[in-house]
Amino acid sequence: MNKLISTYKNEGTRATLRKISHKLKSIKYPSGEMSPKIDMSAIPVMPQLEDLIKADYIHQPYVKPEKLDKDRLNIAWVTPPVGPGGGGHTTISRFVKYLQSQGHRLTFYLYRNNTIPQSAKEAQDIFERSYKLNVPVKEIEEFQDEDVVFATSWETAYAVFNLIGENLHKFYFVQDFEPIFYGVGSRYKLAEATYKFGFYGITAGAWLPDKVKEYGMEADYFNFGADIDIYRPKAPILKKKKIAFYARAHTERRGFELGVMALKIFKEKHPEYEIEFFGQEMSNYDIPFEFTDRGILNKQELAEIYHESVACLVLSLTNVSLLPLELLVAGCVPVMNTGDNNTKVLGDNTDIVYAEAYPIDLATKLSEVVEREAISEYAEEISQKYQATSWEESYKKVEEIILREVTRV
Repeated sequence: MNKLISTYKNEGTRATLRKISHKLKSIKYPSGEMSPKIDMSAIPVMPQLEDLIKADYIHQPYVKPEKLDKDRLNIAWVTPPVGPGGGGHTTISRFVKYLQSQGHRLTFYLYRNNTIPQSAKEAQDIFERSYKLNVPVKEIEEFQDEDVVFATSWETAYAVFNLIGENLHKFYFVQDFEPIFYGVGSRYKLAEATYKFGFYGITAGAWLPDKVKEYGMEADYFNFGADIDIYRPKAPILKKKKIAFYARAHTERRGFELGVMALKIFKEKHPEYEIEFFGQEMSNYDIPFEFTDRGILNKQELAEIYHESVACLVLSLTNVSLLPLELLVAGCVPVMNTGDNNTKVLGDNTDIVYAEAYPIDLATKLSEVVEREAISEYAEEISQKYQATSWEESYKKVEEIILREVTRV
C-alpha cells in the first residue's frame, strides 16, 4: 500500500491504476481453483455506477435555466481525487483563484471516480499546500445553493448531469479530448457521450471547441499563458550544452517512447550534449543513453532547467501542453510534434520548432536547434518577444463567458 501511495503522489492516478491492474493480472491461483470474479465497479477511472444509470441525456436532457439577476455568483467545481502538482488541477486553480478575487464564492465538491480513496479534508489540504488555494472542499452529497457548476473531467460530468437545482447552470471545463485517453471501447464511448450532455464548454485552447462541437456541444475557449515572473530570465542568458525532455512515461499522450528514440539518435550525433529528463521519477526505466533524472520539479526548478537548456523536447499527441509558452518566456526553444492539436492553439509560430511525430525527424530538428550560431543571443531574442504572455486576459475571458451565459447583468 505504501508503494501505491508513493506512486500516486509522484506519478498520478492513471499510473497507480496501471500498477494495480498489472499486480492483479500477475496473481497466480492453484491449479483447478477458480479465480475471483471481476468486480465491475472496480474498473479503473469510471463514474459511480448509479450516476451512469441516472444520466439519461437522451430521454431527460438537461435544460439550461433562465439567466440570473446577479453578477456575483456561487460557483462550484466538481473534482476527482486531487494529486499534488497535476497540470489539470493547476490550470483549474488559476481560474478558481481569479474568480474568487473578483468576489464570486467558490467551492470544490469531491467526486470519487473509484480511484484513490480520498476525503474532502485530504483534498482541501492538497489544494492549500500544493495549489495555494483557500477554497472549501465538500463531499458531492453536500451539494447545494450553487448558481454555476463545472464538470472538470468526463467522469465528473456524470455527477454534474445528475445534480438538481432549479436555477443551476452547468458548464464543462474541457482541458483535453478525453475519449482518446483509452482504446476504442466502453470508456471511450462513455467519455464521448459527455459532450452530448448539453453543458456549455469552456476549453483550454482553440483546438478543443471544434472537437466538442462535433457532438453538438456549444463551447468557447481561453488562450494559454505563462507565469512571466517565474520563467523570465533574471540575468543575461548563457546556455549550456544541454537539452531537456518532458518525460511522462505514465501519460501515453506525451509520446514518451517517441521522445526516447529521438533522443538516442540525437545523442549519437551530439554526445557533448547533456540530456535532462523531468516530469516523472525515472529510476525504474532503462534508458539507452546517459541522462540526468530530475523527476518532478517545482516551477522555480523548472525555470532553472529552461534557462540553461538550448531546447526542450515536449510532445503533445492530444491537446497541447502548458510548457511551450513557458519555454519561450524562458528563452528555451520548444521542439514539438506538428498537428492541429498544437498549431491551432499556438499558431504556426516560427519560434517553435515543429517536427513529424517520428524519431528521425524529431532528432533532426533538435540537432538543427543546437547547431544554430549565437545560441545564447537567439535565446535572449525569443525571451524578449514573449514577456507579455501572461494568463491575465484568459482569466478575464473565462469570467466574461460565465457572466455572459449565466446573468442578465
